[in-house]
Amino acid sequence: MRDSREKLYLVSCAAMSVFGMVLALPGTVLGLPEVVSRFDLTLADRGVLIATLFIGLLVGSVASGPIVDAVGHRVSLAVSAALIAVGLPLFSAASSYPLALISLAAIGVASAGINTAANALCSETFPHELGRRMNGIAIAVGTGGLSMPAATALLGGSVSWSGVVNGGAMLAAAVAISALRITAPGASAIEVSAGARIPAVLRQPGLIWFALLVMCAAGTEASMAGFTSTYLTTLGFTPKAATWALSSHWVGLIAGRLALARLVDRGKRRAILAAAIAGAAALLVLATTATTGVLAIAPFAVGLAIAIVMPTTLALAGERYREHAGTLFGILLTLAQAGAIVLPAAVGVVGEHSGVRAGMSILVVNNLLVAAICLKAAGRTRAAGTHRR
Repeated sequence: MRDSREKLYLVSCAAMSVFGMVLALPGTVLGLPEVVSRFDLTLADRGVLIATLFIGLLVGSVASGPIVDAVGHRVSLAVSAALIAVGLPLFSAASSYPLALISLAAIGVASAGINTAANALCSETFPHELGRRMNGIAIAVGTGGLSMPAATALLGGSVSWSGVVNGGAMLAAAVAISALRITAPGASAIEVSAGARIPAVLRQPGLIWFALLVMCAAGTEASMAGFTSTYLTTLGFTPKAATWALSSHWVGLIAGRLALARLVDRGKRRAILAAAIAGAAALLVLATTATTGVLAIAPFAVGLAIAIVMPTTLALAGERYREHAGTLFGILLTLAQAGAIVLPAAVGVVGEHSGVRAGMSILVVNNLLVAAICLKAAGRTRAAGTHRR
């Protein structure tokens, strides 16, 4: 039993690497001259394309929680990965801006099942090591996110961006097949309907704080993934140099999660607070410095700083609310996509009208908001505990 669950966890990590590739897709390709020319993109258009991916994720997340609870982690991972394997080639073949919008939305819908299933798997199967396991799947996201810009930069002279995207589709297909081949425990019998599970989860005390945290954290991650290369090319970097800088951001995410994954279980709230403040400081440097060398390393520093905010918040929520994990993470990840839609779109619009530095400065404020919410949530928790005593 334990062995089959470990195998499923490994497959979920592989699936989350595909999810990471999807998150990195807009940021990797939308700053490339050939893509800008093909779709005639402005900064605002890029923000809309990034937001469209996350609109798809939001729509998929709404449905994915009850579905994961009903059919199980393995089937959810397999179906979602298979749909991504179909959607990525459609995006690479898109010949117009509307077709690009539609294909990105479809990819986002398909990706939601992976995100919900992997987080629910950790919560239900490894309740006593949630911080480590969720940071493990977050490391997989970072690895997938790194692979997209790194492959594009390395193979740019010999393989087109669409070839890299189609390679990602092949990996997604391999994950779908691997998930189907695992002999894993079936889904538990569901005694409560989806219509009853959702209100039951929403009534949990303190859930609003986790909702706000994941919305803000997802907004920062989506904006960095989507706008780093565009931001740097606007400031004078070559497309290749900007793509390498985006890759370094994903390296920072991976490094931060690798270094801290085993430590966050000792103090999840303190870890989130420290990471949010460090992220705000790194983002302030990115948004204000005029030094080329500092600009080049700032995306790595931002990734390193914010690495644990999202996975540790989800781990803390899973620890607090143990029932109906699929529905819980479906709700939280739905709200996360709302943040991932609004913030990149805001960065694009502000960048278009007030300059890219002003757009990037929004992320500084957003990270300070994460720190404030974390402090407020901790204070409410202590007060509730005192009242109960």
